[in-house]
Amino acid sequence: MADIGELVERAALLHDIGKLVLRANPRRETHSAAGRRFLEAFAAPEDAPVLRAVSHHHGVDLKALRAADDISYLVYEADNLAAGSDRREVENGTPGFSAKMPLMSVFNVFGEGRTEQAFYLRPLRDDQAVQYPQSKDSVRADVSAYQCLYRDLQENFQHRSPFRMAPNELLRVLEAVLSYVPSSTSLAEAGDISLYDHLRLTAAYAAAMYQYLDEQGVRDYRAATTGTGAERYRDEAMYLLASGDISGIQSFIYTIPSKGALKSLRGRSSYLELLLEHTVDEILTKLALSRSSLLYTGGGHFYLLLPNTAKARKVLAEMGEKINSWMMKQFADRLYLALAWTPCTAKDFLGEGTRAAFQRVNEALAKKKLQRYSPEQLQQLFDPMSSCNRVQDAARECAVCHTSTVELAPYPASPELAACPTCAGLYTFGERVLNHPVLCVGAQKGEASVPLPGEQGDVFLSAEALADVQSGERPFSRLYVKNEALTGEGLATHLWMGDYVARDERGHVLDFEDLALASRGLVDGRGISRLGVLRADVDHLGAAFLAGFPASYTTLTRVAALSRQLALFFKHGINALCRGEVNGIGEREYKKFSLFGTPKQEARQVHIIYSGGDDLFLVGAWDDILELAVDLHDAFARFTGGKLHFSAGVGLFKSRHPVADMARQTGRLEDAAKALPGKDGIALFGIAEAAARIEAYKWQDFIDCVCGEKLAFLQSHFGFEAGMDDGSCLMLGKSGLYRMMDLMQEEGAIYLTRFAYVLARMDPSSKASEPRQKTYQDVRQTLYRWYKSPKDRRELLTAIELIVYGLRERGESKDE
Repeated sequence: MADIGELVERAALLHDIGKLVLRANPRRETHSAAGRRFLEAFAAPEDAPVLRAVSHHHGVDLKALRAADDISYLVYEADNLAAGSDRREVENGTPGFSAKMPLMSVFNVFGEGRTEQAFYLRPLRDDQAVQYPQSKDSVRADVSAYQCLYRDLQENFQHRSPFRMAPNELLRVLEAVLSYVPSSTSLAEAGDISLYDHLRLTAAYAAAMYQYLDEQGVRDYRAATTGTGAERYRDEAMYLLASGDISGIQSFIYTIPSKGALKSLRGRSSYLELLLEHTVDEILTKLALSRSSLLYTGGGHFYLLLPNTAKARKVLAEMGEKINSWMMKQFADRLYLALAWTPCTAKDFLGEGTRAAFQRVNEALAKKKLQRYSPEQLQQLFDPMSSCNRVQDAARECAVCHTSTVELAPYPASPELAACPTCAGLYTFGERVLNHPVLCVGAQKGEASVPLPGEQGDVFLSAEALADVQSGERPFSRLYVKNEALTGEGLATHLWMGDYVARDERGHVLDFEDLALASRGLVDGRGISRLGVLRADVDHLGAAFLAGFPASYTTLTRVAALSRQLALFFKHGINALCRGEVNGIGEREYKKFSLFGTPKQEARQVHIIYSGGDDLFLVGAWDDILELAVDLHDAFARFTGGKLHFSAGVGLFKSRHPVADMARQTGRLEDAAKALPGKDGIALFGIAEAAARIEAYKWQDFIDCVCGEKLAFLQSHFGFEAGMDDGSCLMLGKSGLYRMMDLMQEEGAIYLTRFAYVLARMDPSSKASEPRQKTYQDVRQTLYRWYKSPKDRRELLTAIELIVYGLRERGESKDE
């Protein structure tokens, strides 16, 4: 007999499956009855409690139950909490419902103004185009689309019964099939919660409720979930909202040598992501919960919905202590996990209380960061002979992290450097994770593994080929699969990861030097050889989570749905954009942004270093990075219905420039963009070897005014090299461009006069053709007008700089 807690969670995950069944095969029955009928084909006699809960999770059906300890009562109450209100009794054919109602965007009721955008009824898979919400009037959910999803779900369950799947594997199947299926088709509701989000939050509530009542010795679920009992327990702090956040991420990621930088960066960013996921799973495993209780993970941060039990509080406290002690031993004080929680009632998650709950846990988290260590850990930090401070050999230290240790070996990317096992392992892990989709956690240490904290000591993380895992050559205790829809007992945890890298025609990953040379410039084969570095994050996101939804729409389910949508964009959608796929499902109107209008290969010459829940760090050919930044901005605006935006910094660097300084300088640019009124901007240039001049623009000013107006004007009116003259252009070489740039950085009558003189020198003479004379008159009047306007002059200066970078001749060496 399965554990009751697992039965409760499985029943909650399957309780509304009949909605898909009934919409795919319309008939006169309730979705509860349709769900049971569908699931009976995969059930065994011991699955009767789950089937009963599926058919009895509405108030009208509960009257038929005899036992007061039936888990159906828990699923019933959890369903109500996840929905935010009681469900209608019958969906099919009832007035007020529409079978063609698609899933609406969660951003419709977010922020200021109401929008009406919806999603196509499709599965969610990595090999398909990204879903961007469309106008509600152009999207309909029809029976044939539901039937495709129904067959997909049926095939998954025929391959492996949903009653035999581990809850995490069942979650993965439900995510793939039900992410764009609306939970409710009521015309009176927002309709922005997917059936998948509703099922997973129902499971989270039900599992927490069961454990809380179990600790209290309560077995009468009928009394606890109906009538006055339900009111009493909704006012009782049955739940914990827990949050974790890793500090020191940026310093940890960027502390690397320039040689082999990509593999080091990818290894460190992937390692931190998996450290976070592993921590979450360790907590959930100790509490016998699935990842349905995980509300959000990304960017070094997570939120969990847990039962408010003594066991849960003890597990959280012990995990925080244990992981930070482990981190001190491994990394001294460079990484720290803040872990905090706050008790919550069910009513907290059904309105204004949701904001207050998140505010409380965030404040507790901030306090935890100010009081990081326990007395025992502080004693370790101050003891020079402790494991985190002891110097084995003062003359020997790791060339990467500068930890003193006797365990030094040649660094894989630069054998002349001596590195500690952790830094060497992270490089090798980064090398393997570029090409291997399965991430294994096990007790066996391998040559290409890195340590993680385990229950009985270190466990080890490695990136492996799927065939090696399936053959049994790689023993494991936990597996993660990135961006691939794989099922099976061991392949339960599916992770979306932004992991795109540019490759050559042989499939080899480009190094930073090759990326710097990959820019196409204004003329193919020309242009400055520089890396572009993009850093960006979403503006006002913290405030948005706390106050983004009106009170009537603020529920934990909606906040979780919003979090998942953002994670999908930054972990899933970004891969497609890097591949050059700017159009989503059903879209044909969008084109990749191009600085100079030159044709390029479809895929961008960029690497994703990390892309988390709300921020990203990308490296690539400088012009591809600038163009991709615009594509990302436009796509994010479409994805959120214009309700959210991000600010970005774009820096240009030599390929061998220290990575830590690239990150630091680009961070300054990002800060400059965020300093604009209302944020929503891009700051660029700040080339390391040049004067630190930063230009920050609102996104639309950069797109429309700098590129769409000034840059386009320069290209259409000037020829910059031989062969660029179409008979009507004025010729303007790099020396002339530099002269104009110098003048535009100054103000005053004398400089205006000098600029007018430069324009006069462009007069092509009276013998020139009429088209060229017309071009000159247009140039003289337009540039003179722009020069007199500070805003236009600044935009023109940036446009000329882009032209210069697009024309720069490359040196003979890779790094100029």
